[in-house]
Amino acid sequence: MLFLVFLVNLRFILRQVQITKIKNEEKIQKATAIAQQNVQFASEHYPIGIVVYENQKIIWHNQVVTEMLPINELEKHLKKEKEYTIEWQDKVFQVETYETTSFLIDISKEIALEKAQSARKSAIGIVSVDNFDEVTDGMDDKEVSYLNSYITTILSDWLENYHIYYKRLNAERYFFVATYQDIEAMMKDKFKVLDTVRNESATSQEIPLTLSIGIAYGNTSLETIGDDAQANLDTALVRGGDQVVLRESATNAKPFYYGGKSASTTKRTRVRSRAMSTALKNIILQSDQVFIMGHRFPDMDAIGSAFGAACLARFNQKKAYIILDNTQVIPDVERCLQEIQKYPELADQVIDPKDAAQLKTDRSVLLMVDYHKPSLSISPELYEQFDKIVVIDHHRRGEEFPTQPILTYIESGASSASELVTELIEYQSTRKMRLQKIEATLLLAGMEVDTKNFAVRTTARTFDTASYLRTCGADPSLVQYLLSSDLTSYLEMNRLIAKAEYVTEDIVIAAADEADTYDSVMAAKTADTLLSMVGINAAFVITKRSDGLIGISARSSGTINVQVIMEELGGGGHFTNAAVQLKSTVPEVKEQLLQLIHQKINEIYQKE
Repeated sequence: MLFLVFLVNLRFILRQVQITKIKNEEKIQKATAIAQQNVQFASEHYPIGIVVYENQKIIWHNQVVTEMLPINELEKHLKKEKEYTIEWQDKVFQVETYETTSFLIDISKEIALEKAQSARKSAIGIVSVDNFDEVTDGMDDKEVSYLNSYITTILSDWLENYHIYYKRLNAERYFFVATYQDIEAMMKDKFKVLDTVRNESATSQEIPLTLSIGIAYGNTSLETIGDDAQANLDTALVRGGDQVVLRESATNAKPFYYGGKSASTTKRTRVRSRAMSTALKNIILQSDQVFIMGHRFPDMDAIGSAFGAACLARFNQKKAYIILDNTQVIPDVERCLQEIQKYPELADQVIDPKDAAQLKTDRSVLLMVDYHKPSLSISPELYEQFDKIVVIDHHRRGEEFPTQPILTYIESGASSASELVTELIEYQSTRKMRLQKIEATLLLAGMEVDTKNFAVRTTARTFDTASYLRTCGADPSLVQYLLSSDLTSYLEMNRLIAKAEYVTEDIVIAAADEADTYDSVMAAKTADTLLSMVGINAAFVITKRSDGLIGISARSSGTINVQVIMEELGGGGHFTNAAVQLKSTVPEVKEQLLQLIHQKINEIYQKE
């Protein structure tokens, strides 16, 4: 009886297990069916494109993809990247890829919203008339009033064309408030007001008027944007005027430059020079030592201005050190250093970067002469160790610049750094403290190098400064010896000239062989020699330097803007004299330069 009961119970249990098993299978089947329905619904109705591909060929996609863009068009844009965007017609799609499956999301509305928000960013601009004082000098009140009306009419017509609010601050300054959308429209027109003012005033004035404009925009406070606009205007003026400097008010934002089509019109007055001399004197007095450093492979202008700056330190009873690296000495400078050995008090000032690093203290100051880009320092590592930095330069200011120099004296209207330093010396010199003859000679040599014997970038101030150096005992015959070339260098220069090729009817390029190395002075002299030939208005010389970089020395007679080309390649300089160093090969740099010249042909010829 018990056995029978056991069998009945066992059968009941087995039946219950079978029933439970059947129910679980049904649940699984039902769940699978629901999942398939959900997947099918999502793939057909959810606004996300789904693509499965193999070997860059689409093997399956949902219906939504075809509503986004044609399949053959999508295959052209497929990438192996995990995240990227596809732009097609007026739409933008965000693509996220997982192995062989990609998901497409239409973000066109979000992008349009971002653009609309960006267009509404606040913008502030400050306009300055570069050479108002020079033009109005000698005018009577009636003529000045007419000129003011003329300038205001041009600027008001220009700004009202973009429906921008503006206000005249004084005879030389104007202020306007706009949105980034307005600035974009100006950028599209390449700020034609610069050309309008320059060209129209050239017909009515002996000295053409030019404008400088600083513009800043962003989502930050108006106070910050205004400060940045003023800083951008200062940069435009330092770079020589007749241009626009535009930059977003954001960390590490890249500036954009427009204009700069005329020679430097920087206002350079005796008052400013005297003020800079006084400011530098105070800085030197507050320092325990003065360290002076020029650019890599220094030329005579860097050497001359360095010894001139050391003279300023001597005037203020401070020890000065001139930093030079023996591995970066070119033949011309080597001849100069040999001459300096005759003067022990000057020779003792020259030290290498390692010794300078050991001697410097927290109270020491570094004077950067004839350059302002930290990467061009003789020793960038040593530069990084200084907190107090003074910049004295005559090159147009570029994007790279010391973070917070305690004094900046950049005058692109000056012929050379030696000219600037000499003027600073004039205001501190006394009967007891005067330039030594050798120091005056080095400064004069620096001026002659950068002016090509007073043939280019020379003003009345340049001749005044040279005259002062002659009264201090500068020796022209020694200058000629320091700047002379030996026969070997002359033959090397001729070999470079023989490789010159015409790019246009008045632009030539000379590219050296990849196996040969040249110093920067050789390349510069070759470019100057090419420029002295009839019918050549611009010369570019490409050489491999001893440090492995490929250098371009660019020279112009003044009718062609070579600075535009060099800045595009990452270099800089002046309207008529610029250079750049690149990590590449001579043939590659030559091809890059050729493409850029043809691309910028209108800008370098200053055409509309």
